[in-house]
Amino acid sequence: MKFRKIKTAVLILTVLILLILSALLLSCGGKNTGETDNHNPINTDHNDSGGGASGETPEEEAGNSVGNRPDYDLPEQNFNGYNFRIISRSEAANAHWWNCDIGASEENGDPVNDAVYMRNKKVEEKYNITVTNIPDNDAGAKAAKSIKAGSDDYDLIVIGFVSGQENLTTGGLLMDLHNMPYVDLSKPWWDQKAVEQLTIGSGGGNKLFATSCDLTIRDKDAVIIFTFSKTLVKDYELENPYELVLSGKWTFDKMIEMMKKVSRDLDGNGKMDDKDQYGLLTEYANSQFLFNAAGEYIAKLNADKIPEITLYNERSTAVFDKITEIYKDKNNYVNAEDMAGKYADIWDGFQLSMFSEDRALLYHAGMNRVTLLRTMETDFGILPPPKYDEQQGNYYAAVDPWCTSAVSVPATVGDKDKTGLILETLAYESRYILLPAYYDINLKTKFARDEESKAMIDIILTNRLYDLGAIYSWGSVSSFFSEISKGKDNSLASYWEKNGSKIEAAMQKTLDKLDKLD
Repeated sequence: MKFRKIKTAVLILTVLILLILSALLLSCGGKNTGETDNHNPINTDHNDSGGGASGETPEEEAGNSVGNRPDYDLPEQNFNGYNFRIISRSEAANAHWWNCDIGASEENGDPVNDAVYMRNKKVEEKYNITVTNIPDNDAGAKAAKSIKAGSDDYDLIVIGFVSGQENLTTGGLLMDLHNMPYVDLSKPWWDQKAVEQLTIGSGGGNKLFATSCDLTIRDKDAVIIFTFSKTLVKDYELENPYELVLSGKWTFDKMIEMMKKVSRDLDGNGKMDDKDQYGLLTEYANSQFLFNAAGEYIAKLNADKIPEITLYNERSTAVFDKITEIYKDKNNYVNAEDMAGKYADIWDGFQLSMFSEDRALLYHAGMNRVTLLRTMETDFGILPPPKYDEQQGNYYAAVDPWCTSAVSVPATVGDKDKTGLILETLAYESRYILLPAYYDINLKTKFARDEESKAMIDIILTNRLYDLGAIYSWGSVSSFFSEISKGKDNSLASYWEKNGSKIEAAMQKTLDKLDKLD
């Protein structure tokens, strides 16, 4: 016992040193990088006709820098060696999106791994429990099977929304987090954007069955961003992308203009292929995320927190037409999926290689690409997705519902009080142990190449959004956007005329299911 107390003291001291180093590193930046949203350089005076969430978010809600650690008077408990079981995605299931943030067997010098280890040890010693990560190749299906059988096999589920949490939600297999003892969803360790945009008013009350919190870093990794090649910007004498962002002029039109300037048939074979140079490196899902970047949603909550389909309106039609224009000329962009027949790994073998060789000006992907580009020899920068036009007030960055991690509690947990208390404590400790290791040390200090990128990361994470329509893909609407990314010339008006009623009926079916849940 004496050894365990000494080890706990050492772990706490290590965390304090990490936080102090983070503060020193940030203070040496020589400029305000947006840690406090009151100084966010992107909150311009333009009218935001996109209808998205305001970028004027208090610092503690932003999910960026952690601020001062508040005292949190959670009760002392002795759970007599209880095994707190968390089922999550395995590395075998997805090498880039597995839950490395849930369990760590020992410290190895990696900031995130060591923070996970310290967080778990602190909570374990506080409550006399063991935190056990149970990685699985199909965690959602395995959890569903267990819950349907009435088994109390897991205390927590950490998986993505699409083909995961949304199936568990509509199946009535999860606890409503608003009713979990000790869980306080107003606290900053719970993603306030997710809580606000995913809490559904249903059956006379607000319900939230899965959401994002600081227990996991994957919700930050899954925010959709742009990286750009500094080499190509210099070689083609393009405008400074950072200045475009800060002046509010980083728009769809500006992106198209820059894409066209750099696309080249490098091998001279008369066709654009994987040996050439492109303005944009992307994938099929990303036209939907550009729609979100414009402040538009497939579906969002109204004032009563009831979801409404907002896909089709006057502004969204104009946005859609502009996105179609981006994908009209295949000489200017390339989708990763288009190379599936040539590369065994289209993500690392094709995408990362092409961008690392400075053969793409812009790379549209998740934030996790920043860490994967750490070995790139030439410099790259980080940008938020562009706005639709200069009149749009804020930049918006969608959270990829496929790749992100969200947390939920199985409906079969035997002791809600115990589960809620441990969950809240894990999220709280993650805010002040794991998040600094990920955000301030890894993302902003180890992998960002310049001070401007650090400011861009603040802007991106402050203005992230969740689209209910993307999470549930009512009426298979996400497949429609994938067709646009392939260069198909579609009309939003004609699509809505054919499919609008089907999409709304599918949404209503989900709401009817939620109405029946306690």
